Amino acid sequence: MTVIVEVRGLTVTAADGTAVLNAVDLDVVRGRVTGLVGPSGSGKTTLALCLLGHLGRGLRRTAGAVEVAGADPFLPAVRRRLRGRVTGYLPQDPLGALDPRRSVAAQLGTAARIARPQEDRAARRARVEQAAHDAALDLALLRRYPGQLSGGQAQRAVLAWTLVTQPELIVLDEPTSGLDAGTAYRIGRRFSTLPWQPAVLMISHDVALVDDVADVTHSMRNGRLSIAGRGIGAPMASAPARRSATGDRMTALSFEDVTVRHGPLCILRNVSGRVGAGEMVGIRGASGSGKTSLARALCGLAPPATGRLLVRGMPVSWDAVARVRAGEPYVAYVGQDARAALNPRETVRRAIARSLVAAARQGRARATWSVEEIAERFALAPELLDRTPDRLSGGQRHRAALARAVAAVPTALVCDESTASLDRDTESRVLDSLDGLRRDGTAVLLITHSDRVATRTDRILTIHQGHLR
Repeated sequence: MTVIVEVRGLTVTAADGTAVLNAVDLDVVRGRVTGLVGPSGSGKTTLALCLLGHLGRGLRRTAGAVEVAGADPFLPAVRRRLRGRVTGYLPQDPLGALDPRRSVAAQLGTAARIARPQEDRAARRARVEQAAHDAALDLALLRRYPGQLSGGQAQRAVLAWTLVTQPELIVLDEPTSGLDAGTAYRIGRRFSTLPWQPAVLMISHDVALVDDVADVTHSMRNGRLSIAGRGIGAPMASAPARRSATGDRMTALSFEDVTVRHGPLCILRNVSGRVGAGEMVGIRGASGSGKTSLARALCGLAPPATGRLLVRGMPVSWDAVARVRAGEPYVAYVGQDARAALNPRETVRRAIARSLVAAARQGRARATWSVEEIAERFALAPELLDRTPDRLSGGQRHRAALARAVAAVPTALVCDESTASLDRDTESRVLDSLDGLRRDGTAVLLITHSDRVATRTDRILTIHQGHLR
């Protein structure tokens, strides 16, 4: 049994002295999958980054040691030597890891060439195709640029990029959060059967997946690590779906004959739908089916080829900037990549406050709401309000983006996998907050792969082969 990662007594503290990691011990073994679960903000990503020799801004290692393949990754020369060849990392926000100017195939090819410069072109092409297969990425998608991929496809593209170098250690931070259940299961099972038998550390809130895939599972809470073993928890009961027709509700948002194209490819063809005021409608479908394309079109971020949009019965522009200038109703979008959506130099407090001011300027403000109240609704602790996005966990960034969108008092809120990076307790609290918005008449469109989240919606729409039903 070869230990690839050895962590002993690792303590990492924030600038205020708070222990983000507290005397952590961990071994990650070749040929085995080690699961890591725990609440959002408990320190999981900080531990993962330490294995790569990185610390978030304002953090410092105050005790303990980390060894990867017998070397200290915090030494700059060692970190450069390990990166890509010995260690591979899949981050929570995958789009930011891809070069938007180069095709996926070109980026995987470059990674393969750097890792194995002695290989000829045919061997390198075979390596790229095998990595795509291992990541459940259709070979046709290799020709696309990152901007032409869905969130789930981008996630798999970065996973393929991680696998193409065949590193000894693979660190996966929420590797299946943007994927449908079938694809997530296929990929999860693949981690334990990779032919070069790497050591794998898999961070996930998908308890069922970790329970099925991991050889051993650790649980992290408040920076401390403990063995969770297998069978780490049965699914929690969810609130029953509240099925209701839209006929007895005023229509908040409707779209007619929407067609979305990416170049010559038709993603959605003449789709129509409606969401009533105070209604929560789920949208489901396989990764890459067009869910995000529809969401971005409705929010004015990527106008469709054809179609008509009405908000509160009034036709509105497909362009978000034109909507603001014309004083048209606001449709808010909370996307999968929270890191890219938030201003890296703006604190959570400032982001929420700015949305409240914008809402007041447009006559949408609710006078009783404060920054602190909105943050509390989305389980953002007071000490997080004065942090910038790089000092938040992935789940905390998603909640900050949600809080900012809600502060703007939208007529309709479109959430694209906004709970995928949350533990179950926090997920339930966020969904309760969305229910509170519905009571005020806000329409909610919720894109999700989660059966548990889907049960909280009034009804489900499914995208399949370019059609909505």
